[in-house]
This record gives sequence, structure tokens and C-alpha cells, in this order.
Amino acid sequence: MGAMEAHYLLSLFVCAYSAVGHPVSRFSVSSDRLLDLSHSFDENTVYWPTIPENSTFHLKTLHELINSTDGTAYRDKFFQGSEHGGTHMDAPSHFWKNGSSVEKISADKLMGPAVVIDVKEKAATNPVYQVTIQDVVDWEEQHGRIPEGAFVFMNSGWDTFWPDKQTIFNFDNTSGTETYHFPAFHPNATDFLVYQRSIKGLGVDTPSTDYGQAKVLGTHIILAKNDLVGFENVRNLGKLTPAGAHVIAIPMKIVDGSGAPLGLLGVNP
Repeated sequence: MGAMEAHYLLSLFVCAYSAVGHPVSRFSVSSDRLLDLSHSFDENTVYWPTIPENSTFHLKTLHELINSTDGTAYRDKFFQGSEHGGTHMDAPSHFWKNGSSVEKISADKLMGPAVVIDVKEKAATNPVYQVTIQDVVDWEEQHGRIPEGAFVFMNSGWDTFWPDKQTIFNFDNTSGTETYHFPAFHPNATDFLVYQRSIKGLGVDTPSTDYGQAKVLGTHIILAKNDLVGFENVRNLGKLTPAGAHVIAIPMKIVDGSGAPLGLLGVNP
């Protein structure tokens, strides 16, 4: 998503959101407040190591006609890839039988306040660190209570490794999930955030909202059972303010999708 497209989408969102009772309203935001929180998709996009190579992102040209005289052109391309790769959203149906699929998630569930919990130092010495309830309490002592309807993000600094799959997953072998090493949310913290803080979802700069060594994907299940979303492989969280920012998530609207590539826009205060 380019800056112009992001600005256009944000303008549409805010005009629709804030113009209730004010049919004629104008909105503008300086570009230095906007953050693209999504990685680009290309042949290096990171997918779960057990996903077959032919199910990762591929792009090929169907038509390419260029007028050598005036430079006008017609291009048409085909792409394919698993739902769950690169910066993407997990829909509730990913881990719950009756959970909403992507196209059934309403827009109001995809935008809201952003909370960024910084665990870079802890993750640097413990690559399987899990965000705890104490981390949440520490954040609230500094910034105040997490607002209802927030999206809570873990900033582990893992986005700096992108797109080095070996470093991101920190594995001994691709098929042995028990050898994966990356941080995420502890299910106890997820439970607290969902039931005590009424969040809308979680986001991580790693491949999963459950940490690399997880045998039971507790965070995924808690989110899915409550019809909440998860954002994975997010970037630029170090540039999003810890409190006071907002996010707008725009997933590819796949009917019956258990997840989707995600355009994620951050707006700093």
C-alpha cells in the first residue's frame, strides 16, 4: 500500500466515521503521522516453513503490452499464495468451527486504538519470550488502562530480521515445529486482555501470536472463540507510539477465508 492510497483510505474512513451529524466535513492528516505496518509481498515473503513452496507467493505476467512511441501500457498479472503468509490476518474461523471467516468480519472490528508493548530487550536474550500479564500491568502503570476495543501489539524487534526465514523462525529443521524459536503472547496474558480489557485483537511482529515452541496454540484459540482477530508479521511497531495511536486493518476480503493478506495502517497521535 503506497502513501497516496493509504491517505485516501484513511480520509474515507475518518470522513465516514466522524461525519455523523456533520454531512459536510473535511479531514486531513500529515503524512508523518501515517505508518505502513505491512511487509510487501514478493518471492521472498515469509510463510510457515511447512507450507509447500508452490503455495507461497507467486506472481506471473499474463499480459504486457507497451507502446514504445508514447509509453502507454497495459499490464495484467496473476498471483497466488497461502492465506497465512507475510503480513496477514487470522480470522476466527482459522481456529474455531463457528468463527467468522474473513468476509464476515465487520469494518468496526478492524479499527481502533493501538497499544504497543515493547519486549525487545527481553526477546533479545530469550527468543521464546512470551508477553505476560505483568508486561501488561507494567504498560498500564506507565500509560494508563488499556482502552476498550484496542488492538494490543507485541514489539519484539523481529521485523528487523525480515525476510530472513532462518533467523525469523530460528529453527533447527523446517519440519520440526518444536525447534522454532520466536516470541509471542502467553495465553494467560491473552485471556486477561480479552476478558478483562475487552480488546478487539492482538498483533505481533513474529510469524504467530503463539510463541515458537507452543504445542497447543492457546492464544489463537482464545481469540477465535471470542470472534477476535490476530495480525501476524507486522512491521514498524517501533515507530508506532506505545499509546494514543490507532490502526486500520484492511484484509483481502476472501469469502470463507480463514485468513488473508493484510494492509495495516497506523496513525500516530
